[in-house]
Amino acid sequence: MSAGAHRPSRRVFLGSTVTILAAASLGGPLLGRSQAGGHFDSPAVLADGQANLTDVYAFTSPDDHDRVTLVVDVQPGQLPGSGPLNYPFATRARYELHVDGQGTGRPDTTYRWTFRNEDRRLFGAGPIAVGPVRSLQDSALLFKQRYTLERIRNGRTETLISDGTAAPTHTGLALMPDYAALRSEATRTLPGGGRTLAGQIAEPFVADSRVFGLFTAGTVGPVPGALPAAGPLSALNVSALVLQLPKRELALNGDPERNPVVGVWATVSREGADLARDLRTQAASFRQVARLGSPHIVFALWGTFAGLSQPGGPEDRFNARPADLDAQDEEFLAAALDPAPPRRIEAAQGFAAPAGPRTDVRALFLSGFGKDNGSRFGIDLNTQAMNADADPAALRWADQLRLNLTTPVSPAPHPYGVLERDLQGYPNGRRLNDEIDVPLLRMLEGEPSERSAAHLLPPPSFDWQPKPASDTFPYVNLPHAGP
Repeated sequence: MSAGAHRPSRRVFLGSTVTILAAASLGGPLLGRSQAGGHFDSPAVLADGQANLTDVYAFTSPDDHDRVTLVVDVQPGQLPGSGPLNYPFATRARYELHVDGQGTGRPDTTYRWTFRNEDRRLFGAGPIAVGPVRSLQDSALLFKQRYTLERIRNGRTETLISDGTAAPTHTGLALMPDYAALRSEATRTLPGGGRTLAGQIAEPFVADSRVFGLFTAGTVGPVPGALPAAGPLSALNVSALVLQLPKRELALNGDPERNPVVGVWATVSREGADLARDLRTQAASFRQVARLGSPHIVFALWGTFAGLSQPGGPEDRFNARPADLDAQDEEFLAAALDPAPPRRIEAAQGFAAPAGPRTDVRALFLSGFGKDNGSRFGIDLNTQAMNADADPAALRWADQLRLNLTTPVSPAPHPYGVLERDLQGYPNGRRLNDEIDVPLLRMLEGEPSERSAAHLLPPPSFDWQPKPASDTFPYVNLPHAGP
């Protein structure tokens, strides 16, 4: 995707030779007090990597403007290309992607993946391949995951794929010499149009790690421009669910012209039981343990990360709460109107925080941009209030990544998106090449109507980021193969 063309020209693509350095940097000096951005934002996710949702992306497909592509990343920090390593999706769990066209915080449609293992390894341990794997049916592949993809709409559950196969963990070029062929084989078409893929990819998160010290501590003194705008996860891999669908499939009442805005978010639920009831008489139930819509919402509102959060605090409660209950959490709504990072930056650097209440921040995360909901942009862009068939009385504050399906695809994408007048970029959805950190910081400091906060992050010495995403499905890059 060509958004990467507008980043600083000096770029370094991290190879496998710096993998260990990148892994160490999860808590290292480049990140100050943070832990690689939104990848570790609550205590609960540290204990359950397979349920750790890291990023959600939603964008009009650059090679097919009648379709939308949704990407959900989970289980970060995967080391590349080593035979003994394996990073499967969780079994006895539900990975779900929700779509809301009515603005109620309740999904109109949910897409649900459930995984099951086919494991021929002795005692279920050891390398997943014992020779070159040239297809997903190769006998040398000892471990693979099958999945079922369902669509839940109007109280009905429909199976879209019952026998999908996830692309396996990349175990290196010796065992998987043509991983692109394996991924192509794992890509499935959907009834009614669309495609899907589950499997490992190269970490796509475009980061400026200098931002996180400002989010969490305010940082005493200016951020040095000599530091790189680093994405320290760039050498690692992550698991992804990619779903491409016709716009009519997502829009309220199937009409994207009349109802152009959808909100999307992902959840992970784990199988469990109600211990207060007789275990012999109840079927398994599922408890939501992770949730993600807008990127960096935990950092933006509370300025915290997993290492500073308290178990059971607002971050864990957010992960466990359905989106339609956001409007009932008074602490959450108060944080949206008075986010912590601007106050911390003011205390540390004397850069005055914008006056509250911050209805613009509430619009950013909880309603989308509209002319009349406090947005400083002053335009109707991506609020469900724009949908003709949505009931205005039913609209609720709820965190979602909102996308206007009718915004034209940018001929020259800017990585800072809407803040730089590229209306197709973040926070109008999120493209894979969009950079979140800098525009989010500047919007928290009141842009575009307030004075610029760009000086808080001077030009970096160089930009150290993932390889830009491609313009063809599935857009995400192949996982790093390792040495």
